[in-house]
Amino acid sequence: MASSAQVLTRYATALHDLATRAGAVERVGADLHALVAHLRASPDLQRQLASPRLPREQKRALLVGLLPAGAHDLVRRTVSLLVDKGRAAQVAGLDAVWVEVDLEVSGRASATVTSAAPLDEAARAKLQVQLARVTGKTISLQERVDPSLLGGVRVLVGSRMIDGSVQGRLAALRERLLNAPLPTSD
Repeated sequence: MASSAQVLTRYATALHDLATRAGAVERVGADLHALVAHLRASPDLQRQLASPRLPREQKRALLVGLLPAGAHDLVRRTVSLLVDKGRAAQVAGLDAVWVEVDLEVSGRASATVTSAAPLDEAARAKLQVQLARVTGKTISLQERVDPSLLGGVRVLVGSRMIDGSVQGRLAALRERLLNAPLPTSD
């Protein structure tokens, strides 16, 4: 059985393909974000969508009613299809997956960089170049400062973690030393 993330990735990819053909990628993305913002603002509504007691027709009416006026028909049809397939509760996660698909299709990626102190412009540029070389994508950085890091950086690109922090390097060194064969005496 496919996971929720896999299912949403399929829907978001298909929706993105259709929106690209229709020349409506930005509009569809904006409509999705508006819909999901309404859902996230109402935990009660999210519980209703997850409830097996609420008929699918009512779930569809709730979701379609939350779409912005003049929402693109592709969004309306995708939301209706999710409801028809019993996945109304997953609509709230669709915009996050949409963003990932949009970045992937456009050859871009977002990286979260955690450092002990704010990066200066030279370090930021160097890191973007190195990450672009590793990933083959244009990288946009989201920076976080964690004073508990002694130095270096931790980078998260998609699901890939690159730990260049001092703690990470020391942990790797410790692991290598613990796993190193000991000399035997003859």
